[in-house]
Amino acid sequence: MSGLEIVTGPTIEPISRIEAREQLRLDDDIDDSQVRSYITASRIWAENYTGRALINTTFAQHLDGYVDNTPEPYWEGTKTGPSLIKNISEIEIAKAPVVSVTDVKYYKDDNTEHTWAASNYYVDIYGDVGKIVLRDNGTFPSDIRASNGIKVTFVAGYGATPNSVPEPIRMAMMQYMSFMYEHRGDDEGRKISLSPIIPTLINPYKVTRFGATPYNKMIRSGIG
Repeated sequence: MSGLEIVTGPTIEPISRIEAREQLRLDDDIDDSQVRSYITASRIWAENYTGRALINTTFAQHLDGYVDNTPEPYWEGTKTGPSLIKNISEIEIAKAPVVSVTDVKYYKDDNTEHTWAASNYYVDIYGDVGKIVLRDNGTFPSDIRASNGIKVTFVAGYGATPNSVPEPIRMAMMQYMSFMYEHRGDDEGRKISLSPIIPTLINPYKVTRFGATPYNKMIRSGIG
C-alpha cells in the first residue's frame, strides 16, 4: 500500500472565526466550537477537492516498491504503490504546492531506516505536481522492503497565513460552509447539489495527475 499522513498540521485556518460567523450569519447562541468545525470541514473539503494543502503542512508520503532491472512481475490484486523499475527518474509528491522536501528515508527488509542522500536528487517545486528528480549520476536506493519501503517527508502549502491562500479558494470555502449550514440536518436521502459558483471558483486550482505506465520515467505513487 501507499499512503499520506500529516506529520504537523496547519497552525491556522484559511478563514477566521469572524469571517465564518459573518458568512453564516450566525446567531449568538451558536458557539465558536461549531464555527471552528465548519471552518475545518470546509478546509479539508477544499484540500481533498484540489489535491492541495492550503496552509503550510508537513506530510509523510509512504511508497511501496522495489528496484529491479527486469520486466515487471505479476502482481496479485491492484497495485497502488510505485514500481521502481528501470528508466525511472522522478517521484511525484502527493500534495501541492510543494514548499520543500525535508528528507527521503528508505527501509530495508529488516526494517532498518536509512536516509537517501540528497546528492542523488533535486526537488522541482515549480509545477502543479512537485517532483523529486533523479540527478544524472544519482541512483535510487536498492534492496528496499516491498511494503512502505520509501518515506518522503515534505512541506506543502501556500504559506503560513490566511492571506497567502488564493482568494477564490477562500471564497469557495465560505460558500461551502454556507451550503453545509443551510442543509444541516437534511436526512431525506435526496441528492443536494452544490451551488455552481463553488466549482467555478475552485476548479482552476484542482491538480490533475496522470497515471504512469510501465517503463516510463515516472514512479507511480497511487495517490491522487
